[in-house]
Amino acid sequence: MTKKILALPGDGIGPEVITSAVSVLKQAAGGKIEIWYGDIGQSAFVKTSEYLPGDTMDLAVDADAIIAGGVVDDPTARGYQNPIRVLKKQLSMYAVVRKFFPLCKEIGTPGVDLLLITGNPDTLLSVVETEALDGVNSHRFLSATNCKRLFQKTAWLSSTMKRKKITCAHRSSMFPALDSMFVDIFYKELAGSGFLVEDMDVGEAASELVKFPPSMDVLVSTDIYGTVLAGVAAGMVGGSYLTPVGSIGDNSGLFEPMHGPNPKSIKDGIVNPTSAILSAAMALDNMGMSAEAEKIRKAVRYVYSKGMITPDVGGNATTKEFTNSVITVLNNMG
Repeated sequence: MTKKILALPGDGIGPEVITSAVSVLKQAAGGKIEIWYGDIGQSAFVKTSEYLPGDTMDLAVDADAIIAGGVVDDPTARGYQNPIRVLKKQLSMYAVVRKFFPLCKEIGTPGVDLLLITGNPDTLLSVVETEALDGVNSHRFLSATNCKRLFQKTAWLSSTMKRKKITCAHRSSMFPALDSMFVDIFYKELAGSGFLVEDMDVGEAASELVKFPPSMDVLVSTDIYGTVLAGVAAGMVGGSYLTPVGSIGDNSGLFEPMHGPNPKSIKDGIVNPTSAILSAAMALDNMGMSAEAEKIRKAVRYVYSKGMITPDVGGNATTKEFTNSVITVLNNMG
């Protein structure tokens, strides 16, 4: 059965990197996929006066996977909510998955092969801040039910990807009730799973990752700590433009570049689309098309090994030249 992928180009550099990702997907998966398109973000607002149009939501519900380029937030708009976050929450995408690995020996730290899984901040952990007389009060609520779902998904993903060890990163010393509950549920849900399991203070986990990358196989944490761990790991493999991200639930997933829309940071034509392309490969993984996904990763690695890369990682290729190089390698794979 043909799988339906909804492409949401979004704002900023989103359309450019999503165009690259779609081109690579078509070459890798061909007739096994059908690409739909929808509007989201500022570009959608210009057309429909909505940041998340009803038509886009309908397509998202019916799609097997979504690839999105990111949106430029408008904090001045009355009642504004980030439409990508709304979409994830509406579709119950409760786990955020990031993969970190060097694409070639010249870029990044050898030995990094990390799967980082965190909870979606809109479903797992809520934080409410209120101003006080001499400061700010912060109230955090951690959902035990969604912790269980997160750890169950972690076990499933780790098994699918043939991982061996899962480390739970936390700060129980600082938050003895909230983080200790997170750790307790971790051990209960992973009991008898067959994985090596351990828990570790998030600072210690970051230190171990940097000192000895192979020691970290799978890391699971809340979004607050996971965002910092993701920044450390991204720096170890070359940056956010090389890192894929997926938000997944029980029925679907949304896959996007780690770097976001970055509307003013990069000139047109030389944007690095690697993160979007690798995120599209994750979408194929999530739909049961791992062979096609692995072809994409192998093709990207080959292009990097030959230096046919964009200026941000030391090459001189344009976005289109890099994308065409990946497509050529895929075509030669047969």
